[in-house]
Amino acid sequence: MTRLLFFLALCITSLLPSIASAKSPSNAVIVITLDDAIDPNHARYLDRGMDRAEKEGARLVIIRVDTPGGLISSMRAMVQRILESKVPVATFVAPAGAHAGSAGAFIVAAGHIAAMSPTTNIGAASPVGGGGEDLPSTIKDKATNDASALMRSIAETRGRNADLLEAMVTRAASYSAKEALDGNIINLIATDANNLLEQLHGRTIQLAGGSQATLDTIGISCVEPLRQCGNEKLTWFERFIRFIADPNVTGLLLSLGSLGLLIEFYSPGLVVPGVIGAIMIALAFIAFGNLPVNWAGVGLIAIAVILAAIELHLPSFGVFGVSSIIAFIFGFLFLFAPFTGSAPDFSAPDIRVSPWVIGGVSGGIGALLIATGFLALRGKKKSPFRVTPSDARTVVGQIGRVKKALDPVGTVYVAEEDWSAEAVDRSHIQGGAQVEVVSVEGLTLKVRPAKES
Repeated sequence: MTRLLFFLALCITSLLPSIASAKSPSNAVIVITLDDAIDPNHARYLDRGMDRAEKEGARLVIIRVDTPGGLISSMRAMVQRILESKVPVATFVAPAGAHAGSAGAFIVAAGHIAAMSPTTNIGAASPVGGGGEDLPSTIKDKATNDASALMRSIAETRGRNADLLEAMVTRAASYSAKEALDGNIINLIATDANNLLEQLHGRTIQLAGGSQATLDTIGISCVEPLRQCGNEKLTWFERFIRFIADPNVTGLLLSLGSLGLLIEFYSPGLVVPGVIGAIMIALAFIAFGNLPVNWAGVGLIAIAVILAAIELHLPSFGVFGVSSIIAFIFGFLFLFAPFTGSAPDFSAPDIRVSPWVIGGVSGGIGALLIATGFLALRGKKKSPFRVTPSDARTVVGQIGRVKKALDPVGTVYVAEEDWSAEAVDRSHIQGGAQVEVVSVEGLTLKVRPAKES
């Protein structure tokens, strides 16, 4: 009954959001905010907001833009969604001091109405590498021609100045709000969302498919307190993806997850490090879907973990330990752009792991390997009677104590070492009993109960 009640409570809890949305009144205006680098996560977010606007029969969608750029593939998907919208879309570069750089310029240009706040700017839409570096000439020409053709087609569709918009791509031109208005790049300048709504009232918008819509924005407020205006927010999962898609966080997840698996491999049975490590690596791979990952870097990190595992089982801090640290460093350096060989993107914040993260992780791994080797050497010095596999047969005839009951295989302590042991007659010998080593097969001792004498 307890399980049943718990299950029903979970079901009801999962239905609460849909119940709340069903009871909430439809909004005349939906506001979508793009305030970070353009990536697949934001493309899904915009698509969901547009779907909501069409489902609720909204009169207008406002896309507030403040972005340095992002991925070409995500930008294209977002532009396509805006161009096919059944609801009027106003793209708005805001607040004051914001900018619509690179991919953001395409999104602003795609709106039925394009607006900017004072002291904002738009442009610099030349394709570059993921880290902002220049592309090789041939790739740059292809990417630039493709992007300029897209910008020109958007300009022709929306009736804007195609030459100035294309110059954003071909010459990395950038314009202030006044320059954009004077050059017919945007339609108007607005101080805030409510001022934008006031200026849009009564305008007729040509929608996809040839239909028209006349905007009625009287009485709507998209500045607190809101009236007939709803903000489409990122879901908790999208915010979580946004967090782990930070290159430094992704790098830490990959490295710490690998170390967790390494600890589990070195000490089987701990379970917790292995489970946490597997979860971290899974999260890192989820984040890869929003980043221009270079799989060569992932392979180098995997090789580094394997080398570290070998070093832990051969604790001498030799070639395997040093090679592991080198592989980790180069793996992080090659993990993201500008070393990736993927398609060019628009400029955005540098997609690379911080040198501090690389140094910290590599130093931690080095310290772990050094500590393991030191403890192993110290253990050898403290145990003058330590028995190694090469002279295992020297324990024959010695008396030991059963640490884990032999049933028929268990563990015995003899010659200051723990050994895997098996009773000669495969009988049960309880823990704590004294046994005599009869013979050795590989690294398994054959024992029998010791004589009382």
